[in-house]
Amino acid sequence: MVDPDSLRTLVFPGTKKLIDQAKSYGLKVIHHSCGSIFPIIQDLVDLGVDVIHPIQALAQDMDAPNLKAHFAGKTSFCGGVDAQYLLVNGTPAQVTEKVQELKKLFPTGLVVSPSHEAILPDIPPANIEALFNALKS
Repeated sequence: MVDPDSLRTLVFPGTKKLIDQAKSYGLKVIHHSCGSIFPIIQDLVDLGVDVIHPIQALAQDMDAPNLKAHFAGKTSFCGGVDAQYLLVNGTPAQVTEKVQELKKLFPTGLVVSPSHEAILPDIPPANIEALFNALKS
């Protein structure tokens, strides 16, 4: 909704001050932004963000393999299990497969979770169970 150059000019200077303040207390910084934020991820890394939240799996350029190819070792990510389609309409086997894929792509540096940290009423309980079981295995 806001172009990257406007973010860089109008938002990121204040964001940098907040990140620096958190870091001065020894805290890790998680930055939340929905949608396709691929064009500004490197900016966020340069600002000192430790974790990008969420991996909105269906947004343009935000699929886990693409993020790994560009940012592995630079930052960590949170999300990746699509809560818009997969968790709602997929099977438990498909959910398990996605979790295993994410764990292989990011053996460290990823908090596997629904793409929006939400377990909404339209997600079948069997898919929730598959998500948590796959995380434990």
